[in-house]
Amino acid sequence: MLGITIVIGGQYFSWNAGLAAGFYSYLVAYVLIAAEITGALPFAGGAYGLSRCTLGFFPGFFIGCCEALEYITYVATATLLLAEMIVKSAPSLHGYEPLIWLAFYVTALWIHIVGGRVFWRFNLVLGGISFVIVLLFCFGSLPFVDWEASVAHDSSALFVDDFHGFMKALPTAAWFFVGIEALSLTSDDTDTPKNVVPVAQVACMMSLMVTGIMVLCITVALPYADGIAALAAEFAPLNNGIIKFSHLSEKHATLLSIPAAYATAFGFIWCYGKLIHAMATSCLLPSALAKHSKGYGTPYMALIAGSTLSYAVCLVVYLHPMIGTYLFSICMTSAFLAYTGQCIGYISLKKNYKNIKSSHFQNPFGIYGAMFSMVVWLLGIVSIAGFQGNNGVEIEAFVFLAFGVTAFYFVYAKKRQKFSPQENKVLLVAHVIKFNATRLSGKKPVKGVNMASGRSSHASKVSSATWERSSTAKAKTNKVIALQASAMSGKSGQFSESRGGTAM
Repeated sequence: MLGITIVIGGQYFSWNAGLAAGFYSYLVAYVLIAAEITGALPFAGGAYGLSRCTLGFFPGFFIGCCEALEYITYVATATLLLAEMIVKSAPSLHGYEPLIWLAFYVTALWIHIVGGRVFWRFNLVLGGISFVIVLLFCFGSLPFVDWEASVAHDSSALFVDDFHGFMKALPTAAWFFVGIEALSLTSDDTDTPKNVVPVAQVACMMSLMVTGIMVLCITVALPYADGIAALAAEFAPLNNGIIKFSHLSEKHATLLSIPAAYATAFGFIWCYGKLIHAMATSCLLPSALAKHSKGYGTPYMALIAGSTLSYAVCLVVYLHPMIGTYLFSICMTSAFLAYTGQCIGYISLKKNYKNIKSSHFQNPFGIYGAMFSMVVWLLGIVSIAGFQGNNGVEIEAFVFLAFGVTAFYFVYAKKRQKFSPQENKVLLVAHVIKFNATRLSGKKPVKGVNMASGRSSHASKVSSATWERSSTAKAKTNKVIALQASAMSGKSGQFSESRGGTAM
């Protein structure tokens, strides 16, 4: 249910803006975005840990920051919409939006910090209510669907502005699914992550695909006074159907979208709490962010830090409303880059790390599916950069943030980063295989890992001895790698990137 809680809000709001490009353009974009992959290694830090193995330490850090930015800006966007829904339902609260945001962050943070049964039961209720309302909308609206009148004879249902319109609509179609990848962050919350996480991810994805296509098709097929083009500007696109079968006023119909808005923001707080904590444990972020609550065992500092940044974004939008028009695109740019990194990591695992036991779920499309997904995500970045009619302001803002992240890495994180215990447990085998593959190929090792601290000296000796044996008997490489990975498992140590090459 956690995946539903995180993602379901995307079916209640914002997605309909892409209908300005025409229904069929949007439908094609939806089908493309529905391409998803699942990870082979259950690492509770998301994509950044895998990217450190496959792309390098700085790219891994950068992708982790992209994911964190995606989650933080998404929470800000959902919180802004939540407050707007409340104000539309209770106009007397206009002007009190900052207090509404604060009330949301305080209540959500309290539940996250308490954690345990309180969190999971609240999540179950939120996700369940949001999912039931979507089903209620779909089946309650079916008797009022008129495809011929609403779509077949509506010129705005065609490919408006042709390719340009399609490219403009592409990022909004991703709103249906953004956040589904965060389920990999639950890996340390289950005893058998390689079994549970991929299956849950696929089940959640399939459920959301079905409800998403139902919401899209039913919404556009309902009679609407000004046609599909006007529906693109609707604040709460489900209201039209809810009003028809329930006879509620628009104000009261909007109230039914509030649980989903709260749920999706609530779910993404969990996402950035887990991710920031994992990165801080690897010393990629200040170690203070890795602190746990003594009473509840939850990563309270990471949760508070992420929520503070997200609330600050809301305040900036409140003071400068124009920034709000770019917030969605910045969020999606971050997401598309992180997804691209996941695709590259998946391809690299399949090609170069065959000794690693992958999850019990096997992606039926394999490397070709990941390559297709990567093309879609890169196409999404191009669509944001050149087809949103803002002269690339969103990309400029993202590049500015990227420079800040890069400076932080080279000034702070590079000298302090290390393998966290979780990375050693799950990802160290991949690092070892990459290291040995480089040395056995006879190539000069690239800048990499120096595990010369006291805690890792034994692992360093094991690695050197292993390589000496491997260099004279390449036929035994797989066995050597397995022995080395076993010897190094559980060893945690700091490392730094040195000019002299790679030493373990």
